[in-house]
Amino acid sequence: MAFPRPRPARPELPRRRVRTLECGQGAVRAVRFNVDGNYCLTCGSDKTLKLWNPHKGTALRTYQGHGYEVLDAAG
Repeated sequence: MAFPRPRPARPELPRRRVRTLECGQGAVRAVRFNVDGNYCLTCGSDKTLKLWNPHKGTALRTYQGHGYEVLDAAG
């Protein structure tokens, strides 16, 4: 009789603050990370999206032109 293989352990979320990003977007409505965690998007009340490298804390690009404050993003 064969037993099923055990499932690998799920990755855990950090339990402490690793980095704070000063984005200057007013109220930040959402933060979304890509699958491997190398990029993140912040959605601001100043009608912009910002693409970040969260490991270095550097802004890579700012996307402007939205008519209202940005409430969410997907990528």
